[in-house]
Amino acid sequence: MLSDDPVVNRLFSIARAFIRVGYFSFEVEGLARVPRTGRAVYVQNHAGWFPLDAFFLTLALADAHGFARAPVFATHEAALSTPVLGPFLHRFGAVPSGWFRRPERLPDEIESCAIFPEGVRGNCKPFWEAYRMRDWNRGFVRVAIARRSPIVPVAILGGEECLPVAWTVEMLEPLIGSIVGMPLSVIPLPTRWKLVFHEPIDLGAPIEAAMDQGYCAEVARHVQGVVQRTLDEEASRRGLGRLSSLVAAARRGAALLGENEDPLDDPPPPRLRHPAVRRDTAG
Repeated sequence: MLSDDPVVNRLFSIARAFIRVGYFSFEVEGLARVPRTGRAVYVQNHAGWFPLDAFFLTLALADAHGFARAPVFATHEAALSTPVLGPFLHRFGAVPSGWFRRPERLPDEIESCAIFPEGVRGNCKPFWEAYRMRDWNRGFVRVAIARRSPIVPVAILGGEECLPVAWTVEMLEPLIGSIVGMPLSVIPLPTRWKLVFHEPIDLGAPIEAAMDQGYCAEVARHVQGVVQRTLDEEASRRGLGRLSSLVAAARRGAALLGENEDPLDDPPPPRLRHPAVRRDTAG
């Protein structure tokens, strides 16, 4: 367990010291919504060339509900196989992302797990795209269905500013199996960290719904939208967030200049309840 590891405890103490002296500020909203017992699947945005966002998520949950409620993290195999870094991540609860491809085989003792559905595309994006999430992988929906776990969306602010990425390096992917974010600063910068926990989403879907790609994709888009709306609201009060918005607006303007089609209609409301549930409960 994390609480038995002296290195983990020491690093948490150092983080709290940095918060006390004001190098970091740390605000947590919505902890009352977090399940205190049972299984949970935390899903959140990903940013920063090193996973400090995972560290602060663990810190928030451990301080509020104890280390027993700290989640394990789905982590890219390339990171876990890296000397020094891999063993370090293991100590903080990182497990291979491949485990989650067959979630029904996850060890029973794992109650809470955390998944970054953007994957490395999220934490390797450059700083001028801050708080603009990449499309989410729908694998976390299958995990929630297979483990009958509620989905807890989390918006994390601070990773973009704390460990900004200067450029996305793609040429190394054939060699190491992953893209890499080139650091703009190798030292964590003073940052206002904020975590917002949203209401858990209990799908109540049958096991076979995990194989319904359309349903899983629809749920994934909905949950991503929940997190993105919070990021949009909060990032508008941050300098890097405003810069990112300007870049995105400029890109949209350039794209519209080359298009003659009318904008698409708003998407239909999400189908969070699987049709099989409605059939079973009808009448």
